This record gives sequence, C-alpha cells and structure tokens, in this order.
Amino acid sequence: MGTIENTSTFAEFDADAVLEKLREIAGGQILTVAEYDAETYNIMYMDDQMGHQLGDAVDIEELADRIHSDYRLDFTEKEMYEDVYSELGEVRAFAVFFEGNTIFRFVGETTGLYVSLTMDAPFNAVIEAVSDIIEDA
Repeated sequence: MGTIENTSTFAEFDADAVLEKLREIAGGQILTVAEYDAETYNIMYMDDQMGHQLGDAVDIEELADRIHSDYRLDFTEKEMYEDVYSELGEVRAFAVFFEGNTIFRFVGETTGLYVSLTMDAPFNAVIEAVSDIIEDA
C-alpha cells in the first residue's frame, strides 16, 4: 500500500490546515495523521514507507481499528487529567515515545488528531502549531 491522502471529514477544527502546517514544519518526518472522535476515525495522511510497512488496506484498517478502540478514550482521560491537575491548565496533547517514532494525540472537545512522526521531528514546533490551530477553532 502506498501513500494515503484524504481530506478532513470532521468539523470541530480545521484538520486540513493542521496537516498543511505540519507539512511546512516537519515535511518528510510525518508518518501518519488521522482525525478521530469517540465513534470513528479518518486517516488523512500516511506516508509511503509506513503504508508499505503495514501492508494492504485491510491490514491498515485492522490496525487503525485497534488503535481507535484505545484512543477514543482520550476525551475521558483529558477531563480526568484536567480535574486532577487543574492548576496546570488545559491538556494540549498526549505523547508516546517509541524506539523509532513518536505519537502525539491532540484532543479537542469531541475530536482528536493523531500525529505520528519520526524521532528527529521538531516536536516543540509541532505541538505549538497544532495546539494553536485547535485552540483557535
């Protein structure tokens, strides 16, 4: 499976603008970008290498379904962290650092954005840019 590219299908914030900004900041360091809510998800971008690594469309969908079953809980976790750490403000993103890549999950009120990047990506610039677009929505 090669590169996947789709436009946003969710309305809470402009995920197309986020992807455009990510391309400016991180370019070839972007592996996957997907928007999601509690019910469904939309893979907006998956680079060619990641697509080949994961297999065919069925393999990618099976993995995306497994990931979504966990990440749809982000909305509950966001509220919990904001309650527990109320003096620190609003949760901007969840991050997971793996050996070869990093996953950020930016969570709005009802929509989240999954961003997978290589380990050499400019993380701080990505966090600031994505958060700014989501917060301005």
